[in-house]
Amino acid sequence: MDWLAEEETQVEVLSTDDYCNILIVDDEVDVHTSTTLTMKHFTFEGKSMRFFSAYSAQEARELLNKGERYSLILLDVVMETENAGLDLARYIRQQLNNRFSRIILRTGQPGIAPEQSVIRDFDIDGYKNKAELRKQDLESSFYTSLRAYRDICQLQKHREILEQVIESIASISQVGDLLNFAGAVLAQIKLVLNITSTKMLVESPEAFAISQMEDRLNMFSTNGSDVKILQHSDMSKLPDHERELFENALKVKKNFHDQNHYVYYHHSERGYDTIFAFEIKHLLEKSEVDMIDLFLRNVLLSYENLLLVNAYEETQELAITLLGGTMESHSKETGEHVVRVGLFASLLAKLHGEDKFFCERIRLAAQLHDVGKVGVPDNVLKKEGPLNTTEWEEMKLHVIKGWEILQGLDNAIIKMASNLVIDHHEKWDGSGYPNGKKEFEISIEGRITAIADVFDALCSKRCYKQAWPLIEAKKEIENCAGSQFDPQLSQLFEDNFQLFADIYNQHPD
Repeated sequence: MDWLAEEETQVEVLSTDDYCNILIVDDEVDVHTSTTLTMKHFTFEGKSMRFFSAYSAQEARELLNKGERYSLILLDVVMETENAGLDLARYIRQQLNNRFSRIILRTGQPGIAPEQSVIRDFDIDGYKNKAELRKQDLESSFYTSLRAYRDICQLQKHREILEQVIESIASISQVGDLLNFAGAVLAQIKLVLNITSTKMLVESPEAFAISQMEDRLNMFSTNGSDVKILQHSDMSKLPDHERELFENALKVKKNFHDQNHYVYYHHSERGYDTIFAFEIKHLLEKSEVDMIDLFLRNVLLSYENLLLVNAYEETQELAITLLGGTMESHSKETGEHVVRVGLFASLLAKLHGEDKFFCERIRLAAQLHDVGKVGVPDNVLKKEGPLNTTEWEEMKLHVIKGWEILQGLDNAIIKMASNLVIDHHEKWDGSGYPNGKKEFEISIEGRITAIADVFDALCSKRCYKQAWPLIEAKKEIENCAGSQFDPQLSQLFEDNFQLFADIYNQHPD
């Protein structure tokens, strides 16, 4: 058997793509020798055979449990027991859950295990009489079994790829902001590329996406681990190579290979053009392209939807800020007042432990806290001296008028705004207006906005007063804790005062 050991040593230097593992399980040494000699020069689709030997079912189990994958197992039926081979076949399929390796049973005593019952009861690919095996028979069995093994492995590969693609798409679709979205896409594309390619595409150092939506260009890119987000309206400002690929995609309107890049082109029903390009080391095969295109088609739909959502949110924020600022301007207050109140409210909400969605909503909603002032007469709203009793009652109606303006609009931000509009002049001790609510009867957004609004109003110049120093405004909030303001929120404000002062200083009138 020295020649066999030498043959195996030589084969070991080959990569796993260069050979097929063949396991011979038989208690007769001559069977191993003759099979190996007969088939040692056999190749399948350019792959050599590498033979492994086990001389009992128990020895075979030990080999199989080491994790080596075998394309074909030539298995004797009768070894240490009359059913040793059959029991091993069942063990391979049921205990090891190995549905890939092809199994051909070989027996010198066919009467012990009748062919019909064996074929019916065991998951095997052939049942041969050792006395009848010639070189031609072995070659036919090898071709048939290795083709089946190849096809099963390919099906499993496609399944794994599809699962990775679906998992990657699901992971990406949950990301809500562009920077994290870009990072997630670029991380997942590497997984999809590597699992898709039989040649194992290594990490793609360069990848980028460009979307043209109306007159705006959106782009995210990576070079190594550095992720960048760009947005502008001038095509010439794109890096030269990226611009050339994008312009070519717009011209041919399909996917293409370009030297060392693969470019995926997508034209949406809305009329937007988007590409995703990444660096590759070899031309992609059709099966690779199909799976990558499936991944990118869904990714770019998510990307375009995220851009649309961002554009909608930008428009919504602009509209709210303009509306809130218009009310303040009407009453001779600055537009920065509503921006600061929104930022103060968002910060206080975060300190109170509210989630990021609540904090973002209140940042916008709080800017509408005085929207009802549009219904207050100018002689009251712009009066430079103190208000008399009648004028004060007229002024207090602005919260009800604001609440009425915002009613009936099915929008989370507007619903929150209506709550804080009606509640931000209520007081913790119940002495506020318009409904005399107290403590936790007042909505959390109303209690937060009350502190944000009063603090900024004290620090700002008004037609009827000068601006207070920040530290004096802080003392007033502290003094009114437990009477006008929620004491817990007031304590949070006091403990983190410098953060509020920073916001004020960063957004001056």
